[in-house]
Amino acid sequence: MTHTVEIAKTFGTDLSSRQRAATLRLDIATQTAAGITPVTLDFASVRTVSESFGDGAIAVLVAERGEEWFRQNVRLINLTPAVRLSVLEAVDERYRSAEAAGA
Repeated sequence: MTHTVEIAKTFGTDLSSRQRAATLRLDIATQTAAGITPVTLDFASVRTVSESFGDGAIAVLVAERGEEWFRQNVRLINLTPAVRLSVLEAVDERYRSAEAAGA
């Protein structure tokens, strides 16, 4: 069984709220805990993703659960190059911050 989140319909086309990111992260965690995988995040029609949204929704999960878990349980589809870059930068920034803190 899979679960698809249509990001633009659920959260809008310009994503910038940490609170909304936390809502998405909780949905992903709930679905995967229930054995519903992969959770597919469909970014069709999403124009922008702020670093705070990318961090709160994606990077936190990658950091907490690991890259391998994320690859096995979450799929990101229909990202524009700019949205893809924003998400990757958020993940990279979280890793660099963790390394700087000695984690």
